[in-house]
Amino acid sequence: MTDTPPPIRSLPTELFIYDYAGAHDPLTYELENRIADPDGRIESFMDRVAPIDGKIVADIGAGGGFHAIRYAARAAYVYAIEPAPQMLIQLHRRVAGEPDDIISRMSVLAAGAETLPLPDESVDVIHSRFSYFFGPESDRARSCEPGISEALRVLRPGGHVFVIDNDLREGDWAGFLRDFGYATESGYAERLDAFWSGHGFAATTVMSEWRAPSRKALERVIRMEFDQHADAVMNRVDGATLRYGYRIYHRGK
Repeated sequence: MTDTPPPIRSLPTELFIYDYAGAHDPLTYELENRIADPDGRIESFMDRVAPIDGKIVADIGAGGGFHAIRYAARAAYVYAIEPAPQMLIQLHRRVAGEPDDIISRMSVLAAGAETLPLPDESVDVIHSRFSYFFGPESDRARSCEPGISEALRVLRPGGHVFVIDNDLREGDWAGFLRDFGYATESGYAERLDAFWSGHGFAATTVMSEWRAPSRKALERVIRMEFDQHADAVMNRVDGATLRYGYRIYHRGK
């Protein structure tokens, strides 16, 4: 049974904030969200494991709020948690433009994953999409291990955590990341899986796609993501669609 959301506590934090390009280009960031996984295959997978209907949800690293708003239409309550100032501006603007019934079921919290301003065992489902970049890194200041501990602290018994990342083996995007992105090191995909497995997470690949309204629109997003390699990436794409694999790390409590 889900009851009234608990009160929020404020915590000081010192954290590493990834300066994502979408924070400075909200229109392209919005476009990217709209063309990514247009058939909702990630949400379908999550619903098969732990449906969010009537539950309390924490969207950690909520960005501009694209997914948090979608979840608020079904959940009992959603905490949209985001540390980056520019992303918070986008998030507040999006929430403010929603109907009252959505606004009444949401809180926007300025915080990082390692210091969640939520009580123990207060959340049913945690969603974090492209927010835990630094799992296997040796630099502890950039590690997401404190965030994992915090997620398990605020999760209720029977709840689930979903961390959405890129699949580095399957799909067009995986090839781009291996050739032009952060996954160029041999064995990186295996090391990433081993990290999450060591923290009790199962790994599932969900194959989806990016489907843009035009090739020009797709190129706009590719240029935001790959910068100087954008031409090389676009030369490997036919039309305005590409195959995209998501690696979902998930565990219950």
